[in-house]
Amino acid sequence: MSTSDGGRSNLIKSQYDAITSSSAIELLKIAATARHGVCDVEGQNDGGTNENSHHISGGTPNDGQSKTVNARRRWKLLAKALRHDSSEDDQFAKFNLIEFDRAYDEKDENIFVYRLADRYRLKIRLIGERPWTASELIGFNNTGNICVWPSEEALAYYILSRLNIFENTNVLELGGGMTCLAGLVLAKYGNPSFVHVTDGNDLSVENVRKSLNMNKFNCTIKTSVLKWESVSLDQCGKYPDSGRYQFILSADCLFFDESRSHLIDAIWLFMADEGVALITAPRRGNTLSQFLNECVARGFYYELLHCYNELIWNKHLALIKTDGYDENIHYPLLIKMYKKDYNLWHI
Repeated sequence: MSTSDGGRSNLIKSQYDAITSSSAIELLKIAATARHGVCDVEGQNDGGTNENSHHISGGTPNDGQSKTVNARRRWKLLAKALRHDSSEDDQFAKFNLIEFDRAYDEKDENIFVYRLADRYRLKIRLIGERPWTASELIGFNNTGNICVWPSEEALAYYILSRLNIFENTNVLELGGGMTCLAGLVLAKYGNPSFVHVTDGNDLSVENVRKSLNMNKFNCTIKTSVLKWESVSLDQCGKYPDSGRYQFILSADCLFFDESRSHLIDAIWLFMADEGVALITAPRRGNTLSQFLNECVARGFYYELLHCYNELIWNKHLALIKTDGYDENIHYPLLIKMYKKDYNLWHI
C-alpha cells in the first residue's frame, strides 16, 4: 500500500469511528480538516415535538441525551459511502414503494427503470459506487446523493395521486439530490407548463441531466445548480424566476440547522403569492418543528398532515409495530406552506 493509500485509509477509519463512537459533527470536522482545514458546524438538538397546525411547542427534557442519535444514523450512511460500502444496515431507509431494475437497453450500468404504483415508469441514473470524497459530502445535506429516502418516495406518490392540481403550472424542486425524483415524475406524467429541478451539488445536477435525456416529458423541464445560501431576499432583481412558481417541492431537506433558514428564504423568493410548497420530512427530533417555527417567523402559513396518501399510510401502519421502525425518523410527514392565510385542504 502506498503512503497516499495508507493516509486515505486512516482518514476513512477516523471518519467512521467518529460516527459510531462520537457524533456526526466529528465526521465533518475530521473530513474538513483533512481536505480544507477546520470547519465550524452547528450541531443538532433533537427532541420531541407536539404540534397543532400553526402552533409548535418545544422539545422534551431528553433533548441533551438524544441530540446526536439521529445524526449518527444518517451520517453513518455517508461514512459507508466514503468507505465504498454499499450494504444497507437500516432496513427502513426506504419504504420500498418503488421497484427498480437495471435498464438493460442502456450501456451505462448505473441506469435503472423505476416503477411506481405499477403504472408509472421512468429511467433514472444513479451516481453509483463512485469514490466519494469528503469535500463532496460536506457543506450541506448530501445524503440524498447516495440513496433514495422515504420522503422522496412519499412526495413522488403524493404527486401521482394529485396530478390534476399541477396542470398548466410552473414547478420548482429544491434539493432534489441525485434523482430529483418528484420533479421528474411530475414532468413525465402530469401536465405542468414548466418544471425546474435543482440541487446544490454540481455532480447531482450533472447526473439528473443524464436522466432527463433518457425520458420523454409532457412539459419543458430543465435542471440547474441552486445553492440556497446564495439566495438573498434583498436582491430579488437578480432572480428572473422570483415569484414564478405555483408549486415548490422538497423532500427531506430540513436536517441541517445552518441551511434551514436559507431554504425558507429560497421558498419565499421563488414561490408565487398564490403558490404552495409541498415538503415531506420525518419529524426527526425537533428539526421539523424548528423549521415550522422559522416559517411562521418569515410570514408563512402551513398545514402539517400525517395521513395524506393511502398507500404510504398503510405502509406506515404495517411497520409501526416492527422492531427497529421509528416513526420519528422513518415516517415522512407532509407540510403545505403558503403565503396567505387560507385553507388548502381542498387541494
